[in-house]
Amino acid sequence: MKPMTLARLGAGALIVTLALTACAVPQNPQKETSMDLQTAKGIALTMENETAALLPSESIGDQTQKQTGPLLKCGDDQYRWSGRTVLTFAGEVNPQAIVDGIAAAWKLKERVTVKEGDTTGDDAEVDLRVDDGGSYNAAIWNSGTQLYITSFSPCFELEEGQHPSDEY
Repeated sequence: MKPMTLARLGAGALIVTLALTACAVPQNPQKETSMDLQTAKGIALTMENETAALLPSESIGDQTQKQTGPLLKCGDDQYRWSGRTVLTFAGEVNPQAIVDGIAAAWKLKERVTVKEGDTTGDDAEVDLRVDDGGSYNAAIWNSGTQLYITSFSPCFELEEGQHPSDEY
């Protein structure tokens, strides 16, 4: 073989090797893949549903879950989805017992911090913060006749074509 051909083959092999190596190594190992809106919203809605399911069905007269909600800013180019489920009780309930039951169930979850609020009159509440950035609140409202489960999803980045002023 001619020396020039050998040099070209060597250079070509080097380029192929570098290209294959570059594909195998993450370009930016420090940056985690961001969560998308549908995944974050799904996490929040699931938590609302799990919390609502903690109450006996016979004590619930009506259950309404918002399927769309606003986006709230939670960092540079990141947002969180906000939702709510409202349970209207079928009769009289013990508001503190309901909130205590929700708090006890939430404390069994991993990677969470539960903060129980003070009871004022018929209103009682509990907050949950999850390590993934999601936060939730269960509170008795309207003189003990309703439970509001409010959710704030983990943070996510909007995809191209999505606008923060739209409801999702």
